[in-house]
Amino acid sequence: MDLPSGYGPNTEIDDEGMDPVWKQLAAILLARIDAEVYPAGRAIPSLTQLLQEFGVSRGTVLKATGHLEDAGVLHAVQGRGVFVLPKQ
Repeated sequence: MDLPSGYGPNTEIDDEGMDPVWKQLAAILLARIDAEVYPAGRAIPSLTQLLQEFGVSRGTVLKATGHLEDAGVLHAVQGRGVFVLPKQ
């Protein structure tokens, strides 16, 4: 996956950093999944919760989660949420 390294589960978004904000968010979410903060089979926080926690736009959250979905890490279920897929 083409995400920047060095991001942990508790890393904050750096608005002035070199990495695009959506990639930072995707890397943080992936770190949380790897640390089982968000375990396989469970939903990650809602769009609204992620917007509030990270102070980013709706489009940024959707781009980050969409990237992780394309990579086979997450799966969105209409009306239910975005779930962590088991590791392959």
